[in-house]
Amino acid sequence: MTETYNYEMAQTWASDEALRAPIMELNAEILATRIGAAPDFRGQWSALDGAARQRLAHCPFLLVDAGFARLQLWGGLPDMGVHEASPPRSPQASTPLSTPLLRRVLLLAWHMARSNRAGARVALGMSASCASVLADYRLADLEALAERRPAWIRLRWEQQAGVWRAWLSAAAQPSPRGIERLQLWGLQTLAAEVRRRAD
Repeated sequence: MTETYNYEMAQTWASDEALRAPIMELNAEILATRIGAAPDFRGQWSALDGAARQRLAHCPFLLVDAGFARLQLWGGLPDMGVHEASPPRSPQASTPLSTPLLRRVLLLAWHMARSNRAGARVALGMSASCASVLADYRLADLEALAERRPAWIRLRWEQQAGVWRAWLSAAAQPSPRGIERLQLWGLQTLAAEVRRRAD
């Protein structure tokens, strides 16, 4: 199966504020709870004003990685027949996402898998095969996943502190060019992951 992930699709998604609003809302919470609370980033985060924090959250993709390009993770659920070892966790992100936040991430992913697969490809890095599987889940399955706090749902680039320092530095600048370049890099990274793991 060939995955389709092209620049035009990404541009359409990136320009649609209504579609991106839930992503931005989740990103704001992810940033506040994971980056703002991390010792390695607390100084940079505290120095950002509200507009700079909004620039960070105003991203065309979700700032957590839920492994939506990996069918082997999601294909064995919800009976939890497939497990992946917990990834090593960095000191700045040693606690799991809260269950309510996990629940909202999963609900958004499920909704997009059912109603907007092109958007799910861009915003979540979700493969077509994973979208097909996730769309068939029940709400009760999502609830069970959130309660179990699957280890593969974690902060994006969790092991790359330098990436987050670059994002925080770019957000602090009044010009949007730096943060826009990083967002484009992020979209390209997601696209490469979808293509690499395409079945």
